[in-house]
Amino acid sequence: MLKVLAHPKRLAIVDLLGKEDKMTVTEIYRSLDLPQAIASQHLITLKDRGILSSFKVGTKIYYSLSIPKLLDVIDSLEDCCDAL
Repeated sequence: MLKVLAHPKRLAIVDLLGKEDKMTVTEIYRSLDLPQAIASQHLITLKDRGILSSFKVGTKIYYSLSIPKLLDVIDSLEDCCDAL
């Protein structure tokens, strides 16, 4: 899981979804100024690893964190790295 989160764009997606309850693919790639295809690849990777969950409403796919406590772990790791 940490290896997947080591990519800065994936970490940015997780951080963004930690601030929002749920977001569409379009909202995510526009918020992070990413090409749609790149954002979709990262979202699929995060979903395949169980970090994100998704659901469809009409034609829109919404993503959210499946492990909300993950943000606490990431914050703790960042604090440890800052202390080094």
